[in-house]
Amino acid sequence: MYFPVIFRNAPPQAIIVDHTSTDLSRIPAYWIEQAKGFVVHYAHTSHGSQVLSGLEWLEGQDATYSVQVTVSGGVANPATPGALSFYDGNNYPPSNTYITPDLYWEYADGVTHTRSVADTGWFDYSTWTWCGQASSYSTEQIQLYLDTLNGLEQDYPGMRFIYMTGHTDGTGPSGPLYQNNNQVRQYARDHGKVLFDFADIESYDPDGTYYPDTTDACPWCASYCTAHPSYCADFASMGDCAHTHKLLCKMKAQAWWWLMARLAGWGGPP
Repeated sequence: MYFPVIFRNAPPQAIIVDHTSTDLSRIPAYWIEQAKGFVVHYAHTSHGSQVLSGLEWLEGQDATYSVQVTVSGGVANPATPGALSFYDGNNYPPSNTYITPDLYWEYADGVTHTRSVADTGWFDYSTWTWCGQASSYSTEQIQLYLDTLNGLEQDYPGMRFIYMTGHTDGTGPSGPLYQNNNQVRQYARDHGKVLFDFADIESYDPDGTYYPDTTDACPWCASYCTAHPSYCADFASMGDCAHTHKLLCKMKAQAWWWLMARLAGWGGPP
C-alpha cells in the first residue's frame, strides 16, 4: 500500500474544522497547492453532496481551487494531477452516490465495501456524511459509528478517516442531535481525530453570528445574502445545493479546502 509522505509528516493531533474555518483568504497559497495532491474517498447522502456542489462552483470562480470528482461504479483511481481528487460514493456498482449508513459503516456488508475502496491504496482520506440519522440515533449507535471509523483507521494506517457531525434540525442545544454531535466532537478531541463539523458551519453566518435553533434549510441565509450581496455573488452558476441555500454550499466548500490545507501540514492562522 502507498503511504503518502504528506500524511506521514502530519502531526498526530485532532484537527477540527468548523465555522471559524471558512475564510479562504487566510490560507497560504502554498498549502492549497499541497492539498491538490490528495485523493479523497467521499461517501455521502444528499446532504453531503453540498460540499461537492460548493467545491465545483468554487473551481468555476477561481481555477486555483481545482477539483476532480469521479462518480462511483466500481472502484476507479480518481487521482488527477493539479486537482484535489474525489471518488464520489462507495464500491456499489452500478454507480451509486447515495450512501446510507448501512452502505459504509453500520453493518458488516457496508464495511466490506468501504474496505474494498481502502484496499486499493489510492486514497489519502475517506469520509461519510450523515443525512437525518444523527437526529434520532442512540448514544450506542453513535458510538458504533465512532468505533467503526476508528477500527478502519487502525487497519489502514496510510489513511485517515474524516469524522462528521449531523446536519442541523432546529432542535437546538437541548435536542438529541446536539447531544449526538457533541459525542462526536468530544471523541475527536479526545482521540486526535479529524472532524468536519457540518452542523457548526450551518449554525453561524460568515460574520460569526450564532443561530442555535437553525435548520439545514438555513433560514438566515437569504437575509445574510441580501445584506452582503458581494459574498453571495454568482450563485446562479452553482448547480443544485441539496436541501439548503447556496451560501452554505459555498461555506462548506471553503471549509473543506481549509481542512485539506491543515491535513497537508498547515498549522492554521496565528
